[in-house]
Amino acid sequence: MGLLKHLLFWPVTGPEFLVKFSLGKVEETVRRELTDDQSVKEDLLALQMQLELGEIDDAEYVEREAELMRRLREVRQWREELGMGIAGGPVRVARSEVEDASEEAAPDDTSDDAGGEPPRGGIASSGGASVELDLGRDDR
Repeated sequence: MGLLKHLLFWPVTGPEFLVKFSLGKVEETVRRELTDDQSVKEDLLALQMQLELGEIDDAEYVEREAELMRRLREVRQWREELGMGIAGGPVRVARSEVEDASEEAAPDDTSDDAGGEPPRGGIASSGGASVELDLGRDDR
């Protein structure tokens, strides 16, 4: 009786089923695209190779890397919103207090007053940020 019922009511239930099926496939594809960070990681690797081969300079590298890191943060945010796991655990990037105080004193000071040395505290500088990684383990 079930097959006969489905065949008889197909003109009524068929379009609804096909629309739900199609929207389900679209949702699945969008979810996969929004949460796939592999392409961003490949772009980061290619960017690093371009820098090492001398095809781009440091300034262009920093600019393009910032854009790729923004895209990677968006992927992580979508993974969190959709309840998916995030590889690598919680990572927090904190600026040092010394640099925060110096930026408050002179936020627009980017001149080379120190005898040709570049200004400190940028993305690529060693003192620009500190990284704390919490793996949830106690290694004492």
